Amino acid sequence: MAITKYKVIQKNLEAVINYAKNGDKTEKGILVSGINCLPDTAYFQMMLTKKNFHKEDGRLGYHIIQSFNGKEVYPEKCNSIGVELAQSLFGDKYQVLVCTHIDKENVHNHIVLNSVSFIDGSKYHNSNAELAFIRETNDDLCKKYGLSVIESKKANKETDIARSRTNNYNRNSGKMELIKNDIDEAIKNARKYQDFVDMLAYKGYCVKKSNNVISISTPYFNRNIRLSRAFGQDYTFENIKDRIYYRNYQFKEDKVYKVKLYDGIKINSELLKTSSFYRLYVHFLYILGKLPPKIHYEERTQEYYKEIEKFNKLCDELNMISDYNLTSIEDVKNLRTKYLEEISPLKAQKEEYMKLYNKTKNSADKTILEAKINILSQDIDRLNSKIQTCRRIITKAERGEKEDFLIQKRFKDNKEKTEKEIVKNKDRKKLREIR
Repeated sequence: MAITKYKVIQKNLEAVINYAKNGDKTEKGILVSGINCLPDTAYFQMMLTKKNFHKEDGRLGYHIIQSFNGKEVYPEKCNSIGVELAQSLFGDKYQVLVCTHIDKENVHNHIVLNSVSFIDGSKYHNSNAELAFIRETNDDLCKKYGLSVIESKKANKETDIARSRTNNYNRNSGKMELIKNDIDEAIKNARKYQDFVDMLAYKGYCVKKSNNVISISTPYFNRNIRLSRAFGQDYTFENIKDRIYYRNYQFKEDKVYKVKLYDGIKINSELLKTSSFYRLYVHFLYILGKLPPKIHYEERTQEYYKEIEKFNKLCDELNMISDYNLTSIEDVKNLRTKYLEEISPLKAQKEEYMKLYNKTKNSADKTILEAKINILSQDIDRLNSKIQTCRRIITKAERGEKEDFLIQKRFKDNKEKTEKEIVKNKDRKKLREIR
């Protein structure tokens, strides 16, 4: 269950930021993230932006509180979801601070937004449409990560209102229809992504890309428009590129692969060539109807092969740990450094052979060089695979250490809290006895 509250900061922006960054509530700053600003100097960077554009008065910022059920999401995940929400809503123009508080039963994020854009100095306006976008994006993130969404009469009513506002703003506005038509026309006529950008620029639009999100400034509005929020997932960066490059290609959803399987006794082809007794055995199998084997087909989805790939990677990690007797992260890092030192001369040698191959005109010499290049490529691929395995082990170990630290810290805090409550209860009993 995720709840989003929204407050306007009229004065004392620094106090709000200091409260959000409180070390006792954020694991001593571990659960603090900055977007377009550094957590330690967020207030000074925000005020510098205001001074640069001479907008130090009025609304100083906005304070968004994103709460979760403590049992549904752990603190690090809570912080990453808050960062994803802030990045998708404000990341292209505004400075944002995301702080995760764990001092209460429910884990929650404090998101502090600077009211002035560091890009063009425009002020953020908290219209009904913007509030609707925040709630809609928050609900989408909850569904994406398998978190429950508020289900009540009031919540459903607010959701319906938010959707109607979004629809009125995005799809029922004449100006928004013009913008959408211009974008669709540019996608239809463009041969590559840069053509799409140039066509929109000719019509007065300016396209900006951040991660997988595209926002545009238009001749019709002062504020930027995030295409995926305004018109749906067909207008993300990747999907726009797919619509340009693969407009005539028919995609198959949930492709299923069929695998041929044989039921019954397997024949040893080598033994069949060398042993007359084995050939007689196979002959009787045919007479008795045990051969030829029956064939059937089983379906395999893409998810099946993805799980197989995950399993193979896990086996590689376990084999490496066992073969080299790795007992710490330092051991893995040293092994990775060793592989990097081994691969560097191989890459240099391959580049030399490639240069010679391009210069050589003799076909015999080219064949020899090609064979050498193939051998080097196999050795490089083998070492690259081991380097990637080391990297995965290091990442998992560091993540595990960080989670252990947070769990131990939380356990310690809960223990101290319980001890304080016990002491308070004892003091109360003594007072009652005295009275």
